[in-house]
Amino acid sequence: MAQRRSDRPGRYTAMALFVAAVLCFLALDPAQGQAAKRAGAYWASLSREQKTDLVLGIFDGFNLNENILGITLKNEYTICTDIMESIMRQSDAFFAGMPAGKIVTALDAFYANKKNRNIPVSWGLWVVVRENRKDPTVGEFLGELRNVYP
Repeated sequence: MAQRRSDRPGRYTAMALFVAAVLCFLALDPAQGQAAKRAGAYWASLSREQKTDLVLGIFDGFNLNENILGITLKNEYTICTDIMESIMRQSDAFFAGMPAGKIVTALDAFYANKKNRNIPVSWGLWVVVRENRKDPTVGEFLGELRNVYP
């Protein structure tokens, strides 16, 4: 993954497009109903090795989604190639400095707060990475998640 986050204008737009693509992919995923069950209690029941495997699996899902989206855009909409490459670079930069082990530790701390126990692991991951990036909107985002998953 990239080691530095791009500060070019439009990075939030590109990230928003990427997040929208991921959300669309997840909405169509038949396992999505199971994701809600993979929250704090589930996380706490896993060994450190299983937690690491789960985080790596989420990363694999991101990569698969990027690859599918990239192939589709390149085959159908050649004008989008630059946009897709920018999204991939920016998503790599977004996760820079957050290897799986650091995410596991951050998720352990995240789920230690009882207010977060019902938030699915996939969303918890976004929270801890955004906290690491010092995203000023992460508090509002976390509040919304706590409302959706009380």
